[in-house]
Amino acid sequence: MRIKLASALALILSIVTAPAAALDYQVDLETPGTVRPLLVKHLEIYRWRDKPALDEAQLRRLYRLTPDSIKALLATEGYYSPSIHSAIEQQNGIWHLHFQIDPGDPARVSHTTISAQGAIAEDARSYQDWLEARYKSWPLKDGEIFRQAAWETAKRDLLTSLVIAKYPKARLLNSKAIVNPDTHSVVISVVIDSGAAYHFGTTTIKGLERYPATIVERLNPIVPGEPYSQAKLLEFQSRLQSRPYFKSVNIVTTTDKTDPTALPVVVNIVEMQRQKLGVGIGVSTDSGPRGQLEYQNLNSLDSNLRFSSVFKIDTQSRSLSGQIERPRNELGYIDSVSASTKRTDIEGQITSQSAAAVKRTRNKGRIETSLITQYQVEHQSVAGAAGDNLQALTLNYIWTYRNVDSLISPSKGYLFSTEIGGAAAALLSDQSFIRSRSHAIYYYPITQRDSLTVRGELGIVFAPSVSGIPTDMLFRTGGDTTVRGYAYQSLGVRQGDAIVGGRYLVNGSVEYTRWLTPKWGAAIFYDRGNAADSLQDFHTVAGYGVGARWRSPIGPLNLDIAYGEAVSSYRIHFSMGSAF
Repeated sequence: MRIKLASALALILSIVTAPAAALDYQVDLETPGTVRPLLVKHLEIYRWRDKPALDEAQLRRLYRLTPDSIKALLATEGYYSPSIHSAIEQQNGIWHLHFQIDPGDPARVSHTTISAQGAIAEDARSYQDWLEARYKSWPLKDGEIFRQAAWETAKRDLLTSLVIAKYPKARLLNSKAIVNPDTHSVVISVVIDSGAAYHFGTTTIKGLERYPATIVERLNPIVPGEPYSQAKLLEFQSRLQSRPYFKSVNIVTTTDKTDPTALPVVVNIVEMQRQKLGVGIGVSTDSGPRGQLEYQNLNSLDSNLRFSSVFKIDTQSRSLSGQIERPRNELGYIDSVSASTKRTDIEGQITSQSAAAVKRTRNKGRIETSLITQYQVEHQSVAGAAGDNLQALTLNYIWTYRNVDSLISPSKGYLFSTEIGGAAAALLSDQSFIRSRSHAIYYYPITQRDSLTVRGELGIVFAPSVSGIPTDMLFRTGGDTTVRGYAYQSLGVRQGDAIVGGRYLVNGSVEYTRWLTPKWGAAIFYDRGNAADSLQDFHTVAGYGVGARWRSPIGPLNLDIAYGEAVSSYRIHFSMGSAF
């Protein structure tokens, strides 16, 4: 059912070398809708219709080859006994090519046999467990239509199940799919040679000059002698790449002449410079122009400690912070201490804050956890009302789960984060309170060019009043990434001539994006939310509008025009990154 290669090459060559002619033709395809898109997309006769540089002889040759092409394409979808009737005629100077197609009944899988040879078959119990798992996950189950794409995927996944765990030299020994066109049935047989069972050898680190080997060794999940696992190698590489010490990391396995089933691990590293000074500038409609100056020493005082200091300034705030961080330990924890000072002037509330904190963070797969103890002193000055001095010693726990296709520019999956913390008046705090906040975002690709993003946020502070609670422990909202159509943190509690934080927060957003090209899209959105200090006074406000989207190399860029329903005005919002 293959198109003869010589004929196809001769046809293409004749088309390319022939002089352009104004030959017009139409293709009339009578076939069920289930297979029509496949044929229209792949048949050569459709492709050349948009480039009508054919003479009559070439068109007739293309017409004669088309039935074989139809049969080959239908076979990929399980139709092995199609009925095809064709005709060609010219009317009023236009050629009409008719193809009447009955694909017939699809061939369905009637029986599948999976087996393996090699080391895997030597352990009867492990072999039986592997077989049961493979039959369970096998996509072409009895009764399923035999499709070529599913067949190739099934074989690849079957082989991968061995290659990634213990049997990296596994190979496909034999695979058959015997089609019976009369009974429309397919019998499948697959045999795999697992090869030898391999285990990890010792780990060698290459390229370290500035930093101690312990930084790498503490991140190594591989134990010499344990069964080979591709997942362990990927985990090791991911851990190293997530740390700031290395410009590039490449982990490979080699052979051991003394032990043919051992796979020693070699870690090839290119280090980052020990000290870095960075300058950044940017702009957003929330904070206007902004600048940043950052200094890093990745091995401060030759003590394996990472020191960083950052100065930030924009139209509403300026801050200076410093942090000392230990390398990740054997259990996966990263400990740090920090100090910061910050001044903000937002919606009539001026806040000066100084803080010191101790933090422990752990990343394990898709989950990140943080435990933070912080002591802060703060002076609040509110326009039109009296200022206040306060202090708080808080303990906060943050749990985040990420399940997205890309952390930089997600298009599928979801993220969820929840935090809980508080302070006690008996422990260096002016007010006892408990604070909880949860935030979720869901990315759903409707089609290849249409996507939906849904976002939600809830926050609550349990306390008799807001008195004595630091500003960043209360809630305000509004702006580029929360409720568009309103100024940054302009939704909250009115106090004097200012907007201050409240004890309750609700935000929600639905956004639909149509991707006009792989990089550029147009969006419509509806946001709703607010912050308040009591449930009796709580009411949400809406913002909605349209925007442009660009998938840039450094993350999504968003330009929106939003109408704030409660203020009856339009605002332009420009932001970068995902709202999380």
